[in-house]
Amino acid sequence: MTMRNINIGFLMSLLLLGECITKGEGAVPSVPSVPTLPLRRIPLPFLRGGSSTTVTTTTAARTKKKKRQRQPGVNPIHIVAINNVKQGLGKVGNKIQHDASTMGKNATREWGKLTSNTRIFIANIPKLRIPLPHLGKKRKNPKSCCKKLDDVCHTFSSVLRKSNNEVDTAQLLKACRAHLAFMKTGGSSLRLVAKDLESNVQKAERAFKKFHNEGKYLSSLLECEKNRGMHDGDELHEKSGAMGLLWIRRSLAFQLDLYASFLSRTGGVHPRDAAYGAYEEHLSPYHGWALRKVFPASLAQMPERRVFIAKFGGIAVEELDEEYDRAVVKRLKALVDTWDPLIRCWEEKFEVLGLEDRRRV
Repeated sequence: MTMRNINIGFLMSLLLLGECITKGEGAVPSVPSVPTLPLRRIPLPFLRGGSSTTVTTTTAARTKKKKRQRQPGVNPIHIVAINNVKQGLGKVGNKIQHDASTMGKNATREWGKLTSNTRIFIANIPKLRIPLPHLGKKRKNPKSCCKKLDDVCHTFSSVLRKSNNEVDTAQLLKACRAHLAFMKTGGSSLRLVAKDLESNVQKAERAFKKFHNEGKYLSSLLECEKNRGMHDGDELHEKSGAMGLLWIRRSLAFQLDLYASFLSRTGGVHPRDAAYGAYEEHLSPYHGWALRKVFPASLAQMPERRVFIAKFGGIAVEELDEEYDRAVVKRLKALVDTWDPLIRCWEEKFEVLGLEDRRRV
């Protein structure tokens, strides 16, 4: 037996012994002959100086790794795809936010330019003398533009009963209320006159309500209060109906002269001067020091005649033309012609009953 044969046999025995120990077999098998040795895989770690423990640990680790790979879970490819989507959405959102911010800044800048240019254009309109286009506003009919003035004319026309020369108290108070609504269209210059007239109308209305049956006519209402001893001779009680009716008549006489000055389109006096003259004749003799200061001051605000005519007609001053002027003047003349006989009859009733109180207030 040669040395080579001995070494091979010895090595084969060691290999068989190692395999038995690895598999946990208790007996050592017999050494087969060389020609009948089966071909099988030799554990390399054992040949390289490893041990059976190393081989067992390595095999278990591989098995565990395979099982872990076979277990269901999140696919790493899906995770990568989700991360890519998130990054893409983030970039898109940042882009949208940046574009919106840029658009907002541009819009603000352009709006500022437009506003500035508009201001400059409006400021230079009188200089440019650009004719403005006609807006096509419908022109009012002069026959229907004086509704309040028509109401005043209509209600006062039936106050004086020509059959018996008496003043209808109920119709008079109704006409005064319509006239108050008309006076408010005259602007601030007639405001004090209208306020004074309204307070006196209220006094007359309270008296008429109290003596409704006896006060059908102006004269009968005055007699009713006088017979009840409400006055001291010709000194009227401050809150009586007679006191209210006295000052209503004086206020209408003042307005009659003022409106009469509006009837002439040319050559007439200014409304302010006409108001001063009417005040001196009809109101100033019965006003005390304070009222003689207050009333002329309010009358100083009287505008031009055409402003009054336009307001009485319910139109703007720019719309006033000759046709409108004639329509308003026609109604004012009718009102003046109605007031003149009424006021003279009114004054006569007070004189007959001795109730013309000439004291200053």
